[in-house]
Order: sequence, then C-alpha cells, then structure tokens
Amino acid sequence: MNIFNFTHKGLRLALSRLTVLSGKTDVTNEASLSALKNLTKEVVNLLDIHAHAEDSIILPALEEKAPGSTARILADHKTLDKSISVFASQVAAMTPNSPAAQSASVYTSLFNFFANYIIHMAMEEHDINRLIWEHFTDDEIMAWQGQIMAGFTPDQILSFYKYMIPALNPFEQKILLGGFKSNAPTDFFDSVMNMLEQQLSESEYSQLRSMLS
Repeated sequence: MNIFNFTHKGLRLALSRLTVLSGKTDVTNEASLSALKNLTKEVVNLLDIHAHAEDSIILPALEEKAPGSTARILADHKTLDKSISVFASQVAAMTPNSPAAQSASVYTSLFNFFANYIIHMAMEEHDINRLIWEHFTDDEIMAWQGQIMAGFTPDQILSFYKYMIPALNPFEQKILLGGFKSNAPTDFFDSVMNMLEQQLSESEYSQLRSMLS
C-alpha cells in the first residue's frame, strides 16, 4: 500500500490551482485578491494537516523500526513549513494598494515552495515507501490510514476530498469512496458527493455515481 499516493495527488492538484491563481491574480481588485487569500488559507491548512499526520503517526512508527531513517524527512518538513509560512504571510499582508513588485514576489515564493515540495513528495514516495514496505505489512499501513482519518473533522475531510477525488483515476476513486461510503454516515457521504458534483465535470460525476451504486 502506498500511503502517500492519494493525498499527494490531491496536494499536487491543490498547489497547481493555487500557483495558477497566484500568477493571474489582479491584486488591485478586491474580489480577485480575496479569492487568492481564501485559497491560500485552504491549501496551507491541508499542507499543515498532512505534515502533522506524517509527523505524529507514520514517522514515529518508522523511526522505531529503522532508527535514523526519518531525520531527512523531518528536516524537510521544518524547511518547507518555513517556506510556505513566508508565502502565506505575504498573501495575508497584500492589499489592493500593494505594488506590482509585491505580487511578483508572492508568486515567486509560492513557485519555489511548490518546486521543492514536489521533490519532497517524490522522496517520500520512493525512499520512505521503500523503508515502510520493508518494515510494515499492508494491514499495519492500513491501520495508520485509519488513525489519520479518525483524527480529521468533517470539514477537513471535505477539504481533502475536494482536491483528492478529482486528482484520482476512476479505479482509485472507487477504492477511496467505496470504503468511505461503507463507514461514513449517509448524510455526510451525501454531503461529500454534493461537494464533488461541483468539482467534477458532468460526465466524471455521472461515472463516479455509477461506480458507487
């Protein structure tokens, strides 16, 4: 089991959308700037939640089995957290009267973070997964997934699925949402599907509904 795969696909989509929006935002327009600030808060929150899940559940277990193996990833997390915090602070400080140079600086900060974060995710999916598969069974990895999901609030699940589900292929969508449908309250599952109807094309949503029926 690749415990990083689904979440990383979603984060790549979220960061891609944020990068595009940051590049084209009209900072002199209140509504345009507000959209950037709102998406920044949403994406930064997802990044924080994901890093916390790794730092509190996955990495301690791996460090116990393979001492010293998590030093690089923990150092990366600290560096990346500082980097995205700079970007978030820059966005929060922007006003319609901010100079054009500030907008360019904000975009550069995000682009540099995204470039480094892609490298970080690749390292996790290659190097860290190799260690995980060496020391843990699929059942143990699935138990981590259960712990992570149990710590999410309904709003956090909605935020993750907003980006994760559209980033997955149909087979992956069926695996993730099929299991979610079996365990979530019906009204909450319906809330997730209503949200996804706004995120997917009509044909994609119809296919998803058909797979889960």
